[in-house]
Amino acid sequence: MTQTFEAETPATADARVEDFADFLDTLEDNEDSDAGHAPANGNAPDPSDAEAPDGADEPGSLAGDGPAIVPPVSWGEDAAELFEQLPPELQEKVAAREAQRERAVQTATTAAAEARRNAAAEANALFADQQRLYAQHLESLAMQMAPERPDPGLLAVDPQGFYRQQAAYEGQLAQRHAMVQAAAQAEAEAQEREQITHHHEIAQDHAALAQALGEQWTDASQRQAMLTDLESVGAELGYSMALMGQANATDILALRAAAGWKAKADRYDALQAGRAEAVKAARTAPRVAKPGASPGRAERNARSRDAAWARAKAERSGDAYAAMLDQMGITL
Repeated sequence: MTQTFEAETPATADARVEDFADFLDTLEDNEDSDAGHAPANGNAPDPSDAEAPDGADEPGSLAGDGPAIVPPVSWGEDAAELFEQLPPELQEKVAAREAQRERAVQTATTAAAEARRNAAAEANALFADQQRLYAQHLESLAMQMAPERPDPGLLAVDPQGFYRQQAAYEGQLAQRHAMVQAAAQAEAEAQEREQITHHHEIAQDHAALAQALGEQWTDASQRQAMLTDLESVGAELGYSMALMGQANATDILALRAAAGWKAKADRYDALQAGRAEAVKAARTAPRVAKPGASPGRAERNARSRDAAWARAKAERSGDAYAAMLDQMGITL
């Protein structure tokens, strides 16, 4: 027997969303419980005899004349049909909440995947360090193990002793060879794991630079132009090409900031140089007297000295020379 649930209309849209979620849960429970108590075919009501309400044949008719709101993609067909019968305001609230939930799930999934990649990279780096230490330990033991071949003269004196020493020698030699091979294999595994870790770091740097620089990094042509400019800045700062090739995301962002500072400094220096040239030109330019303005004392004195000097050269007399010296401020 299907139960009927009656609830008061919630006062707010958020409360209506919560009530609708509870309604869906209750509906699923009722469908599960009614599956075992279905009526016989003879007593089952014919759905075709029921009168359909006005507008029931038009899904989403309660949504008005505006554009239809698409049900959440994660919902099933039954839930989608119920969604289409909701009022527009409640549809918007439910769709927004489902979209928020989907974003949260996507964010959590991405974070979990990134955490797994980081954990794998750390495990690879740790394994590489352990394998390298193991290889170094085996190489050290192999160098310490230096078996000596038995004296061939012992064969004539003590054949059995010679063969015992020969067997021990061959066993130690095989053990030393096995150590050398194991050390080489451990070193190769360490290098392989380091390469995996390096690729992971490159991917992380690429993602960080794409997030920080956007199209300037994701576009190949713009990225190459920027790196070319940064190489010149790095050279002025003392970085070699080898170090520039090992730059990570932090180094590239730091060089880019330094390049911006350098560009500003160059513009400031150019501006200051222009101002200095303008001041120098103003100081060396001859003064031009304004029309109708009376000459100043310095100009009058200069004119008097020039006139006295011209008179002295023309007359070549003692009075003329005395007047010239007087104008120049020289007293004999």
